[in-house]
Formats: sequence, structure tokens, C-alpha cells
Amino acid sequence: MSTTDKTLTAQLKVMTSQITDKVYGCLIGGAIGDALGSPVEGWSQERIRKEYGKLDSFLPHPDPFFEEEPGAVSDDSVIRHFVCLAIVRQGGRITPDEYAETLLRQLHPDHVWLNQEIVLNKLQAGINPWISGRGSIPTPGAAMAMAPIGIVNAGDPRQAYQDGFNIGSVTQDGVHRDAAATVAAGTAEALSPEATRETVIETMLEHSSETLYRACDLSLDIAMDSNSVDEFVRRFYDDLLDWRWPGVTWDREQYRQGELFSMSTLEIIPATMGIFSICGDDADRCIVEAVNFGRDCDTIATLIGNLVGALDGASSLRQDWIDQCETVNRKVFEQIEDDSTDDFQSMAIRLVDVLKNERERAKQREAELSEILGNTQ
Repeated sequence: MSTTDKTLTAQLKVMTSQITDKVYGCLIGGAIGDALGSPVEGWSQERIRKEYGKLDSFLPHPDPFFEEEPGAVSDDSVIRHFVCLAIVRQGGRITPDEYAETLLRQLHPDHVWLNQEIVLNKLQAGINPWISGRGSIPTPGAAMAMAPIGIVNAGDPRQAYQDGFNIGSVTQDGVHRDAAATVAAGTAEALSPEATRETVIETMLEHSSETLYRACDLSLDIAMDSNSVDEFVRRFYDDLLDWRWPGVTWDREQYRQGELFSMSTLEIIPATMGIFSICGDDADRCIVEAVNFGRDCDTIATLIGNLVGALDGASSLRQDWIDQCETVNRKVFEQIEDDSTDDFQSMAIRLVDVLKNERERAKQREAELSEILGNTQ
């Protein structure tokens, strides 16, 4: 091997190591946010603060899907894992049909929330997966699953948005499906080598429906004018909480205190982007502040965990969080994949292999277009 070849091989190894760290960061960051936030899901920021101060450690899960030990994930991470599985099995980008096939093959209704259970029943009844999300309960069930769509479209937010829209249609409709596509686009941008928090935010705004754009823009304005995350959260609670879910009005003060809370993406995505923008370059702090926002904080924290993990890599996250989350959730992989040796890191490696497949497909497409165009300039 020549010196030039050795240098190129070394450079490729470094690049592969970097993208693996970012893909793993996306998956484990999302799992960490989910596991930290799930035990206090539905609590107000005030209640969390009174009980724990600034919560930054895992708690036992009061309503476990797999495991009640501190560090256990919820349905947020479980449904995201099924998108990963569909991508790995396809070896590349997926359609709603391929996603539905994986859900039908392995998803157990005890491991997900009501909306996903309803969608599973629809698919089992033969409803077309391209439209099975119509009429669903308005939740972030699609948005919290979309990071893998961003991964398989790394560096291509436009395609990630289109794929996210299609895959989101399996479980959601309307603005909640649109929000899933926005998350996919933001994740795809975060995995780009030159990505920054600013470019991720710009990408998510660019790739969003009008209603979601307006909600996120309002949140980002508040974040820009706030001197601290606590001030941002207070002002968000005062001005931007979603008071209607789903289709009913609740007592404002009762709702504000967290006794009732919305799972609308019109609250969750703007809160995610506001916290993401105000926390600077500290990935751990982003996740902690998302957890301490309260309300649907496991979903807010899992989305922020996906974004900061993809942007900064697993190497930017607390190692004790990673170790505990990987250890406690072995049962997830054992029950879903019948293999307790699999974990979030091994799934990241499989997804990087899928990216290599996508690179080969791009080369084949380039060759096809060259043949079609011939000497055309």
C-alpha cells in the first residue's frame, strides 16, 4: 500500500469513527433524555424544583414498559427503535409499507402508548399504512420516533423532511405528522460535518409547516429575550402553553400546574427548540433543562437528546448516563430482538453500515444518470 493509500485509509477511519460517534450520540442521547424525563412526565417545573431541585439523575420509573430501574426508557425510545429496525432490515431509506411490516412483525401493544396500539390495530385490519395515521390521537408519537429517518438521510434535510412526512403518516396526521418531518430534517442537518446549533434551528424552521413555524418562531423569540433558561420556561408557561388537548378546554391554573398537560407538538417542538437554542454548546445541560421544563418532558428531553447527540456525538455526553442507560435497557433489546447483547451502540453501528449502503446507491445513481445523459453538459 502506497503512502497516499495509507493516508486515505487513515482519514476514512477517522471519518467513520466521527459519524459513528454522532449516530450513537443521537440514539443514546434520546434514550437518556427519555429515561431522565419519564419518571416526572406531567409534572410542572415548579413541582420538579420543589421535589428534586434541578433533576439530573435517573429515577425509578413509576409505570415501566420494560424495567422500573433508574435509567429505563419509555415508549418514546421503543417506537424509535422500531424505525431503526425497519431501516436496518431494508438496508436504507424506508417507505410506510416497510415500517408497517416491522411494526406488524414485532410491536407488542404493551410496549407502547394508546395511539400506537390503535395504529397497530388499524394495520392489522388492513388499513393502508400511508394513511393509517388519519384521525389519530394528537400526540408527538411520530415526532419522537423520527431521528432515525434523519440518520439515514444524514446531510440531506430536504429528503429527510419528505421521508419523515411519509413515515409520520403511519401514526399521525396534520401538524403532528408535519412536526415529525421537521424533527427528521433537523437530525439530518445535525449529522452534517459543519453543522451548528444555529444551522439546525434554521433547518428546522425552513422545513416546517406554517403553523409549526409560527409556534417555533414565537418560542425562539422568547428564548432570545430571556436571560436564563428559567426565565424562558416561566415566560413559555405564561404565554405559549397549549391549553386545548385534544379538543377540550381545561382550567388554566390547574393546567399550568401540571395536573393536566398537553402532548401537542405545537407545545413540545417549540419548547424543544427554545431550550436547544438557549443552552449554548453544553449537551448535558440541554438535556437536563429539557427534563426540568416539566409537562411532557420525557418527549422534550428525548428530542433534545437526539439533536445534541447527533450534533456533538456520544463523546459529549456524561459517561455515567450512557453506562447506566445501556445496562438497564438490555431487556428492551432482548424482548424486541431476542438478543440481550444488542444495545444502542450496536444499533448505531448497524445504521452507519446503512449509510455506507446509501453511498453505494448514490454512486450507482450517478452512473445511471451519466449513461442517460451521455455527453450532455
